[in-house]
Amino acid sequence: MYIRSREDALDHLAEILDLPERRDQIIQSTIRIMLCLEVEPRIFLADCQALLIEGGLETLRARRREAVEALEELPIVVLDPVEDQLFEEIASALDALRFTEVVRHVFPAIRGERWQIARAILLYESGVREQVSAAVRSRGDERKKSEAQAAVEGMVAALRPSWGDRAGAIRAACLETLKRMDVLEPDRLHQEADLLFELFAVSDRRAPELLEAIDTDFGRAQDQIARLRELAAAAKALQSEPPPSPPGQVRDVA
Repeated sequence: MYIRSREDALDHLAEILDLPERRDQIIQSTIRIMLCLEVEPRIFLADCQALLIEGGLETLRARRREAVEALEELPIVVLDPVEDQLFEEIASALDALRFTEVVRHVFPAIRGERWQIARAILLYESGVREQVSAAVRSRGDERKKSEAQAAVEGMVAALRPSWGDRAGAIRAACLETLKRMDVLEPDRLHQEADLLFELFAVSDRRAPELLEAIDTDFGRAQDQIARLRELAAAAKALQSEPPPSPPGQVRDVA
C-alpha cells in the first residue's frame, strides 16, 4: 500500500483521476501523499494534486495571498501595486516551473526546456492539464500518451519567443550579476543563474526589458536581476511543502 517511487505514484494517480467526484479525488490524493515512503514521490504526488486536481496556479495563488495576509509583518511588496504585481508574476512562474516536473515525468521524451514548458503552463494551463491527465489515465497506452505529448509540444512550440535567439545573453547577464554580487559559493552560481534566467524567460515582458537594459545600460540590467532575485526568494519562502510521512512509519518496510 505504501508508495515508494514516482512510478507507483502515477499508478495511484490514475485511479484517483478516474473517481467521478472532485472531493473524493482530493481526499484520496491527500491520503496517498501521506503513504509515500520517500520525499521524492511525496513531493511529486503533491504537485500532481495541485496541478491536476486542486485548480493549479490559481489555487496556489490564493493560498499564497492567504499566507501573506496572515503574516504579522507584511512584505513591502504588498504595499506597492507595481511591485505586488511583479511578485505575483514571479511566484506564479516559480509554481509553473515546479509543475514542469510533473509534465516531464509523465512525458519523459517531451521536447522543450523547462522554461519553455513553464511558458505553456502559464498561458495554456487548462490545455496542459487536460493532456497530462489523459496520459496518466491511459495507463501506458502508447498511442494515447503520444497524442497527449504531441498536443503539449504543440502548445510549447506555439509560444516560441521572438527574442529566443538571445536567450544566451540573458543567461550570461544573470551569471555575471551573481558573480559581481559575490553572495554565493561557486558551485551554486550556475544553478541560481539558471533559475533567474528561467524567471525572465517565461515572460514576454521581463525578458525583452532585460535585453534592452543589457544593450544600453548593464547597471540597470543588474538592478533588474537583483530585484527579481529578491522577489523570488520571498515567493519561495511562501511555497507550501507536502504533508509529512505518517508518524512512526518504517522506511524499510518489505
